[in-house]
Amino acid sequence: MLDQRRAIDKGYITLKEAAKIANYSPDYVGQLIRAGKIHGEQVYASTAWVTTPDEVLAYLENKQRIVSRAQWFKFTMLRMKSSIAVYVFIALCTVSVLLMQYILYTSMLLSTTEHFNTDFVDTNDSITVALSE
Repeated sequence: MLDQRRAIDKGYITLKEAAKIANYSPDYVGQLIRAGKIHGEQVYASTAWVTTPDEVLAYLENKQRIVSRAQWFKFTMLRMKSSIAVYVFIALCTVSVLLMQYILYTSMLLSTTEHFNTDFVDTNDSITVALSE
């Protein structure tokens, strides 16, 4: 992933600028990047795409072209890793919430049981005392 300054230094343009060159919508240019037809990289913490004017022009000359498999594989693996990380984070949060609920439930159950056992013992002692008198 690139930050904005490095993207500009490398000569990348935004999807809006690429759309003006190709006379497409920015969404369609993004779709072409994700489909592997145009080389692009993500910036701004994986939210925005950038590409180069040369990539857009190369696609316009040959719409059947496909970006090299190595670049496509790199993007796919990066996307999978980020998705897996999100799911692992959600699972860990869920497990921690369930664990806290279990601890709270068992502590409430134990305190309630101790309360009843204490009352029951006190009642038995008073019954025993009453019967012996």
